[in-house]
Formats: sequence, C-alpha cells, structure tokens
Amino acid sequence: MTIKKYTKKEIEQMEDLTDYERVREMTEEEIRESAESDPDAPLQSESDLENFKPARRRGENAKNNKN
Repeated sequence: MTIKKYTKKEIEQMEDLTDYERVREMTEEEIRESAESDPDAPLQSESDLENFKPARRRGENAKNNKN
C-alpha cells in the first residue's frame, strides 16, 4: 500500500465528502457496529483508554494552548 502525504493547504482545498446528515442520524449501536467492522481502526479496550495521555501540542498554537 502506498502512503500519500498532503500539505495542510492541499487538505483544505479538498472537497468534503462526509454525509453529515447520515452521521447525525446514526445510533450509538450503529456507530459501534461500524467501528467494530473496520479492520483499519481497531477499537481500544477500556484499559487502553485509561492509559491514554493528552498529546503535547506542537507548532505555533502550542504557545497559546498549554494544557
């Protein structure tokens, strides 16, 4: 599989194909089923979630948004 990298400018110029109405209408069960069926994004266990730590901010916004 090839990994394609995009600049921030390229991403901002891309067309948003998200069906927000469909997303808003999804139930929690439908969201979970969709997530569980996605082999590219495995769900995290409760133990994993408890061990997550906030990411450090980088770049120009880091100075203004300290955690």
